[in-house]
Amino acid sequence: MKAIPRIMPTLPAADLFNIFRNLSRDIPEEDAQKIVSGFETKFAERYGLPRGVATSRARMALYYLLKNMGLKPNGEVLISAIHVADFINIIALAGFKPVVVDLAHNSYNVDCDDLERKITKNSVLFLMTYLSGYVPDMERIVEISQKYKLPFIEDCSQALDSYYKGQRLGTFGVAAIFSLSLFKSVTTLFGGMLISRNETLLSDIRQDVKSLKPPPKQLLVNEAIKNVVLKIVISNPLFSAVVFPLMRWTLPVADYFSKYQKSNKQVFLRDKIPDEFLVQYTWQQAITGLSQLKTLDKRERKRKENALYLYDNIVSDRNVAVPALVKDSENSFWLFPVIVNSPNEFRAFLAKTAIDSSKFLLSLLCEEKVFSHFKFNSDNARELKQKTVFVPMYSVLSKAQTERIAQAIKKYQAINGSNNDNR
Repeated sequence: MKAIPRIMPTLPAADLFNIFRNLSRDIPEEDAQKIVSGFETKFAERYGLPRGVATSRARMALYYLLKNMGLKPNGEVLISAIHVADFINIIALAGFKPVVVDLAHNSYNVDCDDLERKITKNSVLFLMTYLSGYVPDMERIVEISQKYKLPFIEDCSQALDSYYKGQRLGTFGVAAIFSLSLFKSVTTLFGGMLISRNETLLSDIRQDVKSLKPPPKQLLVNEAIKNVVLKIVISNPLFSAVVFPLMRWTLPVADYFSKYQKSNKQVFLRDKIPDEFLVQYTWQQAITGLSQLKTLDKRERKRKENALYLYDNIVSDRNVAVPALVKDSENSFWLFPVIVNSPNEFRAFLAKTAIDSSKFLLSLLCEEKVFSHFKFNSDNARELKQKTVFVPMYSVLSKAQTERIAQAIKKYQAINGSNNDNR
């Protein structure tokens, strides 16, 4: 039986080949700018918005927004409890105080009641993050934003094709940011994108980015090599015959695959923006992004089909549950989380049926010791992170593989004597 990997690299072999080829040559600066501009335009067109701004990282897109929105200095920026930890550094280095908002119980959406409790006279912005492509109650979010005159930015890194009542996520707030890093729906090795209706804001940020230098090519080469390594490692028959058995054997000790996969391996308390972040987005990355956009709709549609089949075939009970979907939402299911009372036992069971799985790679911000002075607290998010297991979900997952995953989960529930509850 072939093992089903937990992930699948987004970049096809042709795009990887073109990356290496393009990194070996130089083009006139004017041509390079046109390519990047073309990608920024095509990306923003999906949202019916003016040309976006490509940045070195998604967190830098947030940084430029914080520096250019005219927010009250030293104000509070509210952020979801589970996130890339370095976003806390970005908020602080931009001159603001981070405040963590908890998630709703057994949900990937923000707890709107906690959001209202955390808003004070010093609050200046809320960063609304859509975890795993799940759509929150946007009417409530917008209502809170208007009630307290608190603008919000949308982090759509995991929700490129999610909708609420037919409106695409990324068009509700003042601006939206996206990660273009490894395994994202649009990946360009690394990078970020920023979109907004506010053309003055975009123009100001564009000037900030324009003054930066290109990154060393070696950074791009290293990330391209990582993509190649992962592509080889999870390809069958190598994955089934060698890699997965090794992963299963070492699973009780550590998840070494996740450690290699994770881009942010350590959390630091920074005193400045790293030099490798203060660089331009390159034309080589933009060419890759343009290629990714051509196939994006097809890939997103297929992953949604797979995810909805799996979602409809899992009946939540006291041991295993899937997060409830918000009415009138269309979720992109960038990842497929299952909330399990005994996550290690569940992962071991899946492994016996040759199904790989993983836990959260994002940080629970209240548990990061370097940020303890902020006194974050988020009990719901803590429990959610402990109980979450991500099962395979991607566009090239076959119907047979999706059915295998569904049957394995049902078998686990049957063995554990679960009584089905209403979802």
